Amino acid sequence: MNAIPNNKLQYLKFLSELPLFNDIQDQEIELLLPLIKVINYQKREMFFINVDKRPGLYITFDGQFKLTKVNERGDEMIIRVVSNGEVISPMHFSQYYEASAEFIKDTTLFYLSEDTVNQLVKDNSSFAKNIINMLAENIQSLMMAAEVWRLKNTKERLGWFLASANTNNLGKLPISKSLLASYLGMTAESLSRALKKLGDEGIKIEHKMIKQETGKELCSYCDRVIGVNCNLFGSKNCPLF
Repeated sequence: MNAIPNNKLQYLKFLSELPLFNDIQDQEIELLLPLIKVINYQKREMFFINVDKRPGLYITFDGQFKLTKVNERGDEMIIRVVSNGEVISPMHFSQYYEASAEFIKDTTLFYLSEDTVNQLVKDNSSFAKNIINMLAENIQSLMMAAEVWRLKNTKERLGWFLASANTNNLGKLPISKSLLASYLGMTAESLSRALKKLGDEGIKIEHKMIKQETGKELCSYCDRVIGVNCNLFGSKNCPLF
């Protein structure tokens, strides 16, 4: 774990483009750089998030990992897949909550200690607002996930995920199919059947890209939250309005 000594301009540009640092001047972010620790993890490496031992905030500079919970039988639940530019904040978890992170790719994380984050919240109202917005978005994401997992069948769950990725990830599947099945709470066989059903509707995955015959097939699986970034959103061609 090292403080940021090199690549100063690259890191500054990266941080300044994150929602966490909205409305914060580059000069202020630059003063923060010496307080950031850089941690590198290799693919398949794991670490356990124990709030008592290492509370704080992690920013994914590069790579991807999954946050998981495992029960006594060894069954795994993927809570979240975290990719470039995304943030997790264990300092805001319950002191009794534990989870593990498994790295899907070689990953570089930026780490801010709890003391550093709390001082920033105290000194900078924009950062405090951004922290609140981040936590609110995380809660909304968990609420939506619970709704999707409980109220939708396997095909609808997959369609919803692909609609979100198509709108917010430029049509690129952000995770592997095996990880996707686990994340959506279904077996590989169930995912395959759901993909076939969607294929019959004109929705396919080819070379990790989401394809639609007319470009509108996923509209029936979209909602107003995940569809807000779609170029059809709110128009007369959007079925949500």
